[in-house]
Amino acid sequence: MSVPLPPQRQRSRWWIPLVIIVAVLGGMVLGIALLIGLIIFGIASAGSFSVDGNETPSVREHSILVLNLSSGVREYQYAPPLSGVSRPSMLDAITAIRYAASDNKVDGIVLRNARGLGMAQASELRRELLQFKKSGKWIYAFLDGGNEADYYIASVADSIFLAPLAMVEFNGFGGAIPFFKNISDKLGITWTVIQREEYKSAGEQFSRTRFSEPARQEILDVLNQRYRLFVEAVANARQIPQSTVERLLFAGVYRSEDFLRNKLADALMTDIQFEDFLCRKTFGNDTTKKLRTLRPSAYARYARAQTSSSLDESHTIAIVSAVGTIRTGKSSGEGEEIASVSLCKDIRKAANDSTVKAIIIRIESPGGSAQASEEIWHEIQRARTKKPVYASMSNVAASGGYYIASACDTIIAASETITGSIGVIAAIPNFSRTMNSIGVTFDTVTTSPNATFMNPLLPARTSDRQIVESMIDSIYVRFLERVAAGRKRTVSDIRTVAHGRVWTGDVAAQHGLVDVVCGLADAIEIAKRRIGVVPNKRPRLKFFPEQKDLSEAIVQMIRRFTGEEDDNESNAIIGAQTQTVISRILNPSQQRQVRQMLDLVRLSRREAVLMLLPVEVPHH
Repeated sequence: MSVPLPPQRQRSRWWIPLVIIVAVLGGMVLGIALLIGLIIFGIASAGSFSVDGNETPSVREHSILVLNLSSGVREYQYAPPLSGVSRPSMLDAITAIRYAASDNKVDGIVLRNARGLGMAQASELRRELLQFKKSGKWIYAFLDGGNEADYYIASVADSIFLAPLAMVEFNGFGGAIPFFKNISDKLGITWTVIQREEYKSAGEQFSRTRFSEPARQEILDVLNQRYRLFVEAVANARQIPQSTVERLLFAGVYRSEDFLRNKLADALMTDIQFEDFLCRKTFGNDTTKKLRTLRPSAYARYARAQTSSSLDESHTIAIVSAVGTIRTGKSSGEGEEIASVSLCKDIRKAANDSTVKAIIIRIESPGGSAQASEEIWHEIQRARTKKPVYASMSNVAASGGYYIASACDTIIAASETITGSIGVIAAIPNFSRTMNSIGVTFDTVTTSPNATFMNPLLPARTSDRQIVESMIDSIYVRFLERVAAGRKRTVSDIRTVAHGRVWTGDVAAQHGLVDVVCGLADAIEIAKRRIGVVPNKRPRLKFFPEQKDLSEAIVQMIRRFTGEEDDNESNAIIGAQTQTVISRILNPSQQRQVRQMLDLVRLSRREAVLMLLPVEVPHH
């Protein structure tokens, strides 16, 4: 028999909601405190985070300009505050090299890795380095690894030093391009890929298991031109026959001692030994001195400050950066992208600025959205009614990138630029087989036959494809008409060099798609002469996008912290987190391939018709 227990007094649990409230408030306070701390730290450390600070550095005697371009250069002038971006701008690198040639405080230049450079960028910087050598100052290169891109820049040096166990690939140009048809089939994903015309192969990565013959041929043509350029440059720089360079590339050279034996390098040294060598070169036997090195961005600011008297304040050239895959909407501020609304605003600001006498649109883009490209084309046309507009192409300005260039008065490309790709594609995924394989079925209710047009969850219909084919044809004709009008030729003339085919800058000029073959510095010189700047003066340069100050960066950071993002900003092609992962696990060429593939997938979900370059051409 159980013993009855006295009734228990019900305990109050008033403290539970209190603890929850305190925890929430405490979390908010801690979050705000952390944010304020980060802001204070950012303000105190802004100079170390941003390579584009306004402080002008001091330069001491026996300084050395160091070009370490393993992450490449950026085609936009200003890095976002607190971004940690350490790459110099292309213009800063050129400015630093040119001023160092006449600066008595700079003894020479050291070249390190350059694998992050595209071929057009590498060639322009290499030409600047060759010009620098006429000053009589030295250039030394040190490689602790790398590939042809690193060696191409290094070959200009008076002496090349290799780390004893470094592996540098000297084995020709090529690469592996991924195709996703098999894995799409396994996942039940089918792709409707329509291209105009046979060379417009960007979507083939999803519809095929290997290159089509036209795609293979156009890539091989570009690689062969790069191969010839590389062979000629190395042979001239190292003073060895071209046949020897070709033989070595065919056999493959990888080990440091083989570079030394075949006269491709001058000495083997560790990094510390190389620094000791530089100290002796600059300070003699005084072992108490330390190397005085200069970074391109900081030294370029110094150079501009030292030559301020040569600035023509009455003549300004706007340089508008158009870098990344083209899409509609506003810029997210994350990664490299051409957002049509933001770029059009920058072009309009430059066009409406009475102090700006000419505009250079610096393009580094494989293309993207057809709709966004058309929006930008119209804005450039509007700007042309007010002042001359130039297109200056970097490594790639193809497909949609060429579409926007065709709107400019003058098209300027480097010899090694990849351009053209005048064509249109549609790449539309369908998941009906995927749904069917997991037992999901769909029923439809519609008011008209085409209400479920290209629905990705329903089986693709022949009638839907015919509609897309018609859309593709009309946009392709529009592309041809835009180029024909800009080039002052007939549509039939342009179509003979279109077909979606990519060309190098040299060949594009032969076909009338490019007006002048030269680099960014030359483009500025051409615009300078056009607006009447006298030879011994330099124009003021105004850059777009404009530099954001720290307060703007902080406001944006707070908006992200509180989740108050603008809807358009969420349309970024690749998020910052994805960009970070990609940059950490892949080399620069592989990063470009993966980004372009992800861009295609993301864009195909938002827009059916694209103007996108075929697969990334391997850089080494």
